[in-house]
Amino acid sequence: MTARLIGGRYLLGEPLGSGGMGSVWRAHDQQLDRVVALKRAHPGVDDPDGRRLRREARTGARLHDPHVVTIFDVVTDGDEHWLVLEYLPSRSLDELGKLPPDQVARIGVQIASALQAVHAAGIIHRDLKPANILVTADGTAKLADFGISRRLWAEATLTDSSTVGTPAHLAPEVANGNEPTTASDVFSLGAVLYTALEGHSPFGDDPNPLAVLRRAARGELEPLRRGGELTPLITRMLAVEPGDRPSVAEVVNELGGTAAAPASRRRKRWVIPVAAAGVAVVAVLGVLIGRAVSGPSEPSAAPTTAVAGPVGDPLTADPCALIDEASLSKFGDATLEPAYGNFDRCDVVVNGSGGQQVDVRAELDEADNELPQGAVEKLTGNLNKVVRARAGDGDCERVLVLSDGTHVVVEARHTDGSGMDVCAMAEAVTQKAIGVLKAGPIPRRTQPLPAASLAHLDACTLLDNQALELIPAVDAKHPDTSFGGWSCGWESTTSDLSVDVRFDRDQPLDASDGRPVTMSGRSAFISSEDDGPGTCAALIVFRQYADTVELVTVIARGPGTQTTLCGLATKLGQAVAAKLPKA
Repeated sequence: MTARLIGGRYLLGEPLGSGGMGSVWRAHDQQLDRVVALKRAHPGVDDPDGRRLRREARTGARLHDPHVVTIFDVVTDGDEHWLVLEYLPSRSLDELGKLPPDQVARIGVQIASALQAVHAAGIIHRDLKPANILVTADGTAKLADFGISRRLWAEATLTDSSTVGTPAHLAPEVANGNEPTTASDVFSLGAVLYTALEGHSPFGDDPNPLAVLRRAARGELEPLRRGGELTPLITRMLAVEPGDRPSVAEVVNELGGTAAAPASRRRKRWVIPVAAAGVAVVAVLGVLIGRAVSGPSEPSAAPTTAVAGPVGDPLTADPCALIDEASLSKFGDATLEPAYGNFDRCDVVVNGSGGQQVDVRAELDEADNELPQGAVEKLTGNLNKVVRARAGDGDCERVLVLSDGTHVVVEARHTDGSGMDVCAMAEAVTQKAIGVLKAGPIPRRTQPLPAASLAHLDACTLLDNQALELIPAVDAKHPDTSFGGWSCGWESTTSDLSVDVRFDRDQPLDASDGRPVTMSGRSAFISSEDDGPGTCAALIVFRQYADTVELVTVIARGPGTQTTLCGLATKLGQAVAAKLPKA
């Protein structure tokens, strides 16, 4: 089936998953040259004329929300009916296992905002469950599967009302045969959040669905034990009486209420999948962690000293000279982001007409980091070669190797939606960078990094041997360093445990970024899974100017519980904070 062309347009790829009603495949839209997902009802499902699938398409097509999977089309191929969906590289919530409360809150506010949009369109979802919530590597959550949704004013038929949702997440009134309402969706969302925290339904973990249905009908709920600060809200969402539950708008507000707001300057951090084994952690961090040049800065004269080699002094080399908005404006609304992340990177964010967003970056990297596999173009002068990696799921990378061995990493990656030509964007920036480097060394920053900036510190000096003894069998003498000394990492020689210290920039943080704490008099936040599964980070505010903060991020990564990792990140963060100079 992998070579089959659906509807004369969609080239079928590998299967992505299967549920009770249908299966989903990855496919390539040959007309628009984009990756999509195709959904088809199972052959045994009673939907010979595609009525259910078309109803799902009509329902989903009415929704335009960043946290709802987009439905593009419905096509007929012979006697089969296919739904064309946004392709979202992700895992369903039920695949993620038990999650800590802060991560559940971040997912919950996004799905609650999506549910708010669903209800505003006059639709009840009716089947909220972890399998219908998709979560990307950067933490974006989207609501999917409107197969049994119905408009609030639609006439119910016997066939329709026989399918009311999943027993493990069903509101008591629905389990007793009443029609679902918006309050029923709120209960189901509360049950989903409960499941993400506890690892099982609020009705228990009985494998018999009829037993679960009986408990749902009687409103027999098990107490929430791992909810932390979420416990009062989820308890109200799971109230047996619909009138005692909060509205979905109240849920959004109590969880943080930012997911449905217009896009601000705060950007999603890119995280590293745990499966990226075999590559040194910090070597990967040098490629993927957010980096940026100086943002709104104090006026100062630009340096005029001669530059040695293609890069020169890391403090004065300007990554923003290698990337610009003009070369990317043909792809969408392009905005230069010079004040996000570390100091060795510059970004342009491209917003597409369909709500998609792509982050394109140019980043200076150390010479000893591993090159990707791909086509190699030999060059001369300041440039040794360019390596063009094959496109991945929503991202595309180029690496320019300079004559002194320094790497310029160019990567375009979807941070919202899908379907934009990330390789064309990466190539546009690559050509810009080649032109700059053929003309001479990397230009200097027009505004030097202020004397008070973290950029003048060495990240490797912020953890001494005594602090590093918290990591069993740590190799303290051979840290993994980065360009400019702006991140540093240490690993255990006997386990997969490691710690990374990196500098970062963002807009001012709040409680949605983690648990607020104080470290050596500085504001800080403890963020579970901040850098992906199996991590916990301490985000320490170093200084603030205009609407930007400079941060030191201390990441504990490896095996063990989140409590253990966050305890380690907290202790190491306290050691780092004690060594920071006054801003």
